[in-house]
Amino acid sequence: MEAYTFERTDLASRNLAAQERRVILAQLESGPKFTIDLGNVHSISESFADELFGVMVLEKGVGYVTSHLRLVNANESVLRSIAIAMKRRSAA
Repeated sequence: MEAYTFERTDLASRNLAAQERRVILAQLESGPKFTIDLGNVHSISESFADELFGVMVLEKGVGYVTSHLRLVNANESVLRSIAIAMKRRSAA
C-alpha cells in the first residue's frame, strides 16, 4: 500500500484529526503496518496531534501504535508535537 498523506499542510482541527484517526485505524485492521507520509505537513497543532496520535495511544496502547505506524518525511517540529501528545496519553 502507498503511504497515507494529508491533503492540508497545516493540521489544526480536532474534528479533522478524529476523522483521520478513524480512517487510519480502519486501514490498520486490514494490514499489519501503515505508513503516514508527513512530507507535505508544515505544522501540526497540539490539539490535532493529541486527537489523532494521542487518542490512538489511549485506545490501542503506545506499543501498538509505535509498532504498526510508520511516520516518514516529517519535519522536527511536527515529530515533536506528535511525540509530546503520545507521551502525555501513554502516561494517563
